[in-house]
Amino acid sequence: MATNDSTVRLPMLGSLDGWLARAFGIVLFFVGWTAISSAFPLRLMPMPQEAIAAAWGLVETGSVWTHLSATLAAMVWGFLGGMVMGIQMGVFMGISDYQRKFLTPHVVLNLSIPHISWGITMTLIFGFDILAPIFATILVVFPFVAVSVWKGVENIDGDLLKMSKSFDLSFYRTLRRVIIPNIAPSLFSASRLGLAMSWKTVTITEMFAASSGVGYKIIESYESIHFETAWAWAVVFMVVILIIEYGIFKPLQRKVFQYRQDADFSMLG
Repeated sequence: MATNDSTVRLPMLGSLDGWLARAFGIVLFFVGWTAISSAFPLRLMPMPQEAIAAAWGLVETGSVWTHLSATLAAMVWGFLGGMVMGIQMGVFMGISDYQRKFLTPHVVLNLSIPHISWGITMTLIFGFDILAPIFATILVVFPFVAVSVWKGVENIDGDLLKMSKSFDLSFYRTLRRVIIPNIAPSLFSASRLGLAMSWKTVTITEMFAASSGVGYKIIESYESIHFETAWAWAVVFMVVILIIEYGIFKPLQRKVFQYRQDADFSMLG
């Protein structure tokens, strides 16, 4: 019975350690924020409690929902477009030498282009339209996803791919039965990275190419010297990203890998 008790307690202890680590990280974040705010001249960066109070004020007045929904819409479409494009390119680069040689220059060049450059370029093409942040996000996200998926495909046991060919499996069935299950950890890593890139790119693009959205409100607040309001909008978006991470990605990760106790979760975060 003692052995059974220990096997029950160990997962609980691991979960407790995880929450303690997250709590410590959050506390350290706010300590650092307070220290930096104290060093800033003219209160350009408000204290955490001031920014949080201002963010709550935005929620109470209801002004947050219109701009937050505009940013989230652009972020979701840009993220999905970048993921689809990046996964396709990563798979082709991993299974075909010709495709790898053909696509690698495109991926490398896009990795080297600053986010703001794509934002400016898409603004010149689409103007003050939601398509500007969406396409800027797609072009920023897809190379990072492609590299992650490419390396995941390269790590697949070559015998599995040879076996699928010997049984005359179609490409799409091989993709569904062999490739996708084996690169699932890489997909989760790519999706997290893609999400981070998405909200940064959308916010940056909205600062000079939108009449609504979180990025637009941040730059508007800074231009009117309302620094607390600018940081309040940033806090709102931080909370949304944390909700997406721990309310969607974490539960989905546990569900997907419930049958795979040997999955390499260290690369998933």
